[in-house]
Amino acid sequence: MTLSPANAGASNVVGLCLHQPRRRVPLEPFWMQFLRGAEDVLAERGRTLLLQVVADLDEEVATLRRWHDTGQVTGVIVSDLAADDARLEVLRELGMPAVVLAQPLLAPGFATISTDNARSMRDAVEYLAAGGHRTIGRVTGPKEFMHTLVRDDAFDAAGVRLGIETVSVTSDYSAEGGAEATAELLARPTRPSALIFDNDLMALAGLEVVQSAGLSVPDEIALLAWDDSVHCQLASPPLSALMHDLVAYGADTARVLLDVLDGVPDPSRVAEQPHLVARASTRPVPDHQPGTRPDIHLQG
Repeated sequence: MTLSPANAGASNVVGLCLHQPRRRVPLEPFWMQFLRGAEDVLAERGRTLLLQVVADLDEEVATLRRWHDTGQVTGVIVSDLAADDARLEVLRELGMPAVVLAQPLLAPGFATISTDNARSMRDAVEYLAAGGHRTIGRVTGPKEFMHTLVRDDAFDAAGVRLGIETVSVTSDYSAEGGAEATAELLARPTRPSALIFDNDLMALAGLEVVQSAGLSVPDEIALLAWDDSVHCQLASPPLSALMHDLVAYGADTARVLLDVLDGVPDPSRVAEQPHLVARASTRPVPDHQPGTRPDIHLQG
């Protein structure tokens, strides 16, 4: 990843803030792949990406104002949209071009790039329910993010519709948080027979906790990760996952922002929908005849 120098011309620089623990950014496969795709497209147009890791939303707002006041960047990518997100009002006030990673209804007046989080969650729950799982646990991302709330609603609604129990524990996308949440789910009086994790780092940490507890995957508990990665593929057993071409997602995001900067009307896009890849960490529970399930890709 090439980061722009501080004195680069504003006409050549776009910005992205990540408000998350600094220790997590180098470990997050999602962002590494996303940034690679975005930077490739920007480079084709002679632009560079300025990445700023910030502690929280307030620091990000301050960064956006500084970028605008100094002319350091000409447009921004906005990630992890929150409810009543202050960044949107600030960007409107500043008139700063932006693309928001969110459903269009959640960011009115802004160009967006979106995926259907609710549909992906339904696919995951239906797949596990079709395999005979009647209690499904989930380790979620932070509740302040809109995409977490969308997944929450879809997870619980799918459970009600299918007549199964769903239970969630909130975490923070880190391996440490994923391990703690997994231990909490395993300690429940009715232990889930399947777990869904909102990212791959938490799923990999969860796998370690499950195996350390002496439980067999997938015979006693099935695991499924959101956002596939090479780490999921190389785990033992390999983890089933919702696969999303994150390099393409980053590239498409950059294209939307470039369209905004070029004044292209209606620049918003819908990104490729994640698809479920079934691996050895999930399979039907014993003595169950699978019913209808979402389209999936099978890997050994």
